[in-house]
Amino acid sequence: MAEKIITLFFLLGSIVYLFFAQQFTFGTLGSPKSGFLPSLAGITALLLSLTLLYKQLRSNQTSVLDKVNWTKFIFIIIGLLFYITFLNMIGYFAATFILLFYLFKVADTAGWRMPLLISFSSATIFYFIFANYLSVTLP
Repeated sequence: MAEKIITLFFLLGSIVYLFFAQQFTFGTLGSPKSGFLPSLAGITALLLSLTLLYKQLRSNQTSVLDKVNWTKFIFIIIGLLFYITFLNMIGYFAATFILLFYLFKVADTAGWRMPLLISFSSATIFYFIFANYLSVTLP
């Protein structure tokens, strides 16, 4: 029952978000305006919420909720707060690399090589996408 209430909450939130996103000019696919991305995000959230609600209403099973590991949750929040704090001080690449590596280790990823490799490659790829392809300056 709680899952259905949460899904209805997200459905209502998607509708409100889409309503406010319609106040911006959408533009066209070839020349998007300020409302292009918010409208697409709102439509996607609405469709996903409707799909999830349909599946929940169709299913008669009651799901058993797993216990939440609050220590991991708190460590993730602490990592995100440090990321926000140090992003401008040490720059995008270093802050993102440290955050991703930290999150992999909090998630109990075994070993050191794979988290290092994934963190470094993700930070590098996203840096080049934003800096070279999108021409966005990153801190």
